[in-house]
Amino acid sequence: MLRLTATLPLGVLFLLPFAGALLFILPDLAHGQGYRDLLEHPQAWGALRLTLFTGVSATLLSLLFALLIIAGSRGNLAVAAGAFLAVPHLALAIGLAFLIMPSGLLARLVAVAAGWTTPPQWVTTQDPWGLALIAALVLKETPFLVWVFAGLLNRDDLQRQFAGHTSVARSLGHGPASTFLRVLLPQLLPRTIVPLIAVFTYGMTVVDMALVIGPGQPPTLAQLAWTDLNDADPATSARGAAGVLTLSVLILILLVVVGLLRRLARPWAGGFYSSYPRPGKPGLAVPGQIWGLWQAFYTLIGILLLIQSLSGFWPVPDLMPQHLSVKAWSQLLANGSAFSASLFLALATASVALVSVVAWLETQAPSRDRFIIITAILGLCLPVLLVALGQYRMFLWLGITGTPAALFLAHVLPVMAYVVVMLSGPYRAFDPRWQATASGLRSPRLLFLARVKWPMLKAPLLAAFAVGFAVSIMQFVPAQLAAAGRYSTLPMEAVTLSAGGNRALIAASGLSLVALPLVVFLLAGWFGRPRWRAS
Repeated sequence: MLRLTATLPLGVLFLLPFAGALLFILPDLAHGQGYRDLLEHPQAWGALRLTLFTGVSATLLSLLFALLIIAGSRGNLAVAAGAFLAVPHLALAIGLAFLIMPSGLLARLVAVAAGWTTPPQWVTTQDPWGLALIAALVLKETPFLVWVFAGLLNRDDLQRQFAGHTSVARSLGHGPASTFLRVLLPQLLPRTIVPLIAVFTYGMTVVDMALVIGPGQPPTLAQLAWTDLNDADPATSARGAAGVLTLSVLILILLVVVGLLRRLARPWAGGFYSSYPRPGKPGLAVPGQIWGLWQAFYTLIGILLLIQSLSGFWPVPDLMPQHLSVKAWSQLLANGSAFSASLFLALATASVALVSVVAWLETQAPSRDRFIIITAILGLCLPVLLVALGQYRMFLWLGITGTPAALFLAHVLPVMAYVVVMLSGPYRAFDPRWQATASGLRSPRLLFLARVKWPMLKAPLLAAFAVGFAVSIMQFVPAQLAAAGRYSTLPMEAVTLSAGGNRALIAASGLSLVALPLVVFLLAGWFGRPRWRAS
């Protein structure tokens, strides 16, 4: 009875809603008219080409920069990269837009140097090629992949293994770059398949960032489908559902193609990995300052958002506003419903997810984790538009669309998936000898958990809570559909404001998106530090 009761939250709030969302997608698969309408849409093929270009380019560039950063680093990057995870995608897109727009900071610097008095006629944000969207995705996803690679390199078992392999490679004459390419990289990439699929899927289906900084004529296929889904006309909504399913099938096909290419490239890759360094050929030096560019950029974005949110009159080409004002913050705080809704939802969903996952891990055998982990990974790798559409259909059937319950369920599903993936490994790795010792001393189970196990696992527990909190804050597509216009959250407000002309208010909303997760990450890092240190 205890095991059944402890697993109910995970089943009711995660497994059943996720399975229901996928089931409610099935009727749309046979809606032939929606696919015909999609093929006849004048922007469909342009949107498809743009989606392929932006999604594939952003994923490859993010992987390339992440590998360069890891190869050129000399320290632990997990903490710094984890801090960057607190910056939501939407806030980064807003900050990047303020930096590169024709009246942004970079244009002002050029104008001062060239003596211009009017903004240059540059097509930067919402450019027809999607370059700004690619840049935003690369800047956001690269720290995530760095965090993934750094976490692997910091594992005790892999550290010992990699150290032995590296010393052997060095004794055979391989330099640092050759050792990384031929020894470490073949062992790292297979362990990062799931994060890479998640990055690729997000880049192909991103909506909120594309609405702020992405192309508009034509838009990406995700933007096109999102616009149709929000239309009241049933035929247009069916066309949007067809666009979502087409995008999902396209992603699946591309993943299969990549898998086949990887299989076909094995003989060549094996020959490259087993080759000796050529005598007399200089080694490739990877600069270690690449990571500093990301740190400088994120710092610049934060400062720019802060100054823009406090700006009053700021004409071109002035580098600083002529006077500062808190009017934008007053307007944002005057309508505090979005802020309070996002804060409450983030705290509630992260707490419920953490308690539910811990209850599962404490009461179920490790052999049963595979089903939960696979479901969580599937939830992270499936397009968010697909899951959100299924959720919306399910909420309509249940009659709860536009209610707090629907909004909570829309937020808790992705939060649960992230908490399961993050916490299952560290929690199961807890040394069972501690529990055996406590049992030998006849310590009650609850006392052992409260005084020994959970304090020793406070760092991964708090990290999982912080990630869940940040994931909840950044939810836009599922929340927008579930709210049905009756509730508003910070991402909804930011996307709505980004279409207006009040830059100070846009910057204030973007900065508020950063502030909440950043505070939680800092608190998790502070309280998660070891209490006792060896002297």
